[in-house]
Amino acid sequence: MSSAPEPVIEPAIVLAAYAEPIATGRRVLFVGPATSALPARLLERGARVVLACDPDPVRVAEATAKNRLGGLSFSALSEGNLALRDGAFDVCIVEDAGITDPVSLVKKLRRALTPRGVAILASLNPEARVPLMRHRPSGVVSLDYYALYDAVKAEFDHVRMLGQAPFVGYVVADFAPEGTPEPSLDTAFLPSGAEEPELFIAVASQQPVALDAFAVVQLPYRSVLTGPSNDSDALRRARSAEADVRGKLSELEAELVKERQAVAAKHAELTKERKLAASKDAELGQERATAAARAAELASERQASAARDAKLREAETGVFARDAELTALRRELEQKNRQLAAQEGKLNELQQKVARGPSPEDVSAAATDLSALEQALTERGEHVRKLERELREAERIGKELLRQLPAAGDATPAQRQANEAELAQKLAKTQADLVATRWALEAAVKRGPSSEASGASGA
Repeated sequence: MSSAPEPVIEPAIVLAAYAEPIATGRRVLFVGPATSALPARLLERGARVVLACDPDPVRVAEATAKNRLGGLSFSALSEGNLALRDGAFDVCIVEDAGITDPVSLVKKLRRALTPRGVAILASLNPEARVPLMRHRPSGVVSLDYYALYDAVKAEFDHVRMLGQAPFVGYVVADFAPEGTPEPSLDTAFLPSGAEEPELFIAVASQQPVALDAFAVVQLPYRSVLTGPSNDSDALRRARSAEADVRGKLSELEAELVKERQAVAAKHAELTKERKLAASKDAELGQERATAAARAAELASERQASAARDAKLREAETGVFARDAELTALRRELEQKNRQLAAQEGKLNELQQKVARGPSPEDVSAAATDLSALEQALTERGEHVRKLERELREAERIGKELLRQLPAAGDATPAQRQANEAELAQKLAKTQADLVATRWALEAAVKRGPSSEASGASGA
């Protein structure tokens, strides 16, 4: 009679035993190869339903065709499938977090979990040389301890890091113990107290979760020793080849680290250059603002200069008008002098007549003419005083205009001095003309009364 075939034993099978306390009666999402035995083990350990997601559609089709379990289903790992199941799972178990982009995968898991859900993610230790059992290569990305922690911590508040290490030994047990025996663990034969971890495991959640800090899972000795293929030589060769590949992978990772460091240095240098460029842009902006302010000041100065020029032209127009008035007054004064000279001629004629002994008729006519002449002289004196007042007012206004003349903003000092000298010359000439006119009037007035006095004495 042939014995029943032994169940398939894989290193990831330990996750089913470790997650049993939180997976029993819960909805579980499995991410990994669809041909893995872990989803079926989760159902055996009490999971209510298990959905296995695999990025390889070929493996999904093969597992679906062989599936005979009602609580197990398979689906392709894509954004659409998980987006339809937001908050639909209580537990997420990832056999190898390097099966796809870990950052995107962790974000999908967080959306697929309920607020109190738990995610357990495993990743092969790149530095493990001789594993206890052969691991199925399913990852496309190699994650070390820190890379796994950073990817998970970016999405979950609570993260615990564990290691799955091989355990080899013997059990010394009493065949007839009294009560339940308390196991004891002796690791004195291990130099470091534990074997090198083959897997790194991250337990992530948004709320604190209680799981064992130290668990020992016993596996069938024959399955571990012989492996599923019963081919020890092939297994050793495979492990040796895997060790070589992992050595080359470590070298490539070291080169990648160097390249990342170089990229980081270039990025820092680029950041520094960008900051310097930003500083230069700020300085340029400040210079532009200063130039704009200076341009505004120049425009204001130009406007003020234009206003001063307008006032200067207005003052010059006023001076020219006063010059015209003075010319008109001078002409009128000359006309009055001519009239006065004519009157003086008539007065001389009268005086000659008086000297010759005028007749009573002539004396009477002369007295009449003298009265008329005195009346005319009085009127001319009033007119002369009026002209003198107008001349003094014109002189005062001319001086006031000279004081009010503003300096042109764009004219040089030499030009301003020349303009002031020209205006001063015109004013001096005007004043000289006024003085000469005043003297002529005074002489005419003095001659008038003296001639009248002589004429009266002769009479």
